[in-house]
Amino acid sequence: MDRVKNIEKMEKIMNDHEALLEEVNEVLDKLEAHQKDYAKFSAYYSSEEWFEDFEAMNNGELPEDLEAGILSEDGAYDVIGGQFQTAVRLIELANMMLQEHTNPGGDEE
Repeated sequence: MDRVKNIEKMEKIMNDHEALLEEVNEVLDKLEAHQKDYAKFSAYYSSEEWFEDFEAMNNGELPEDLEAGILSEDGAYDVIGGQFQTAVRLIELANMMLQEHTNPGGDEE
């Protein structure tokens, strides 16, 4: 590849990656800041209070127009599962990034 074209290509990759890292870090900051609220939600979902609220909903004791997706079981379960899957994905990505950092280019052929 022509030297100038290669430098231009690498410059674009670097700039794109820098912008992507900024974007990811903004989202990670939001996710990190929200973890205390998530912990409250998760604790509520496995609490006696949740079961009491679930029964109250099923018994018609709550307003019909109340947004109560938390009491649907599936909605909360999906969010908890999503949290777990995201954590696993972040670990896997972090591992890949750290390996690349310690072995630039890896085993490229």
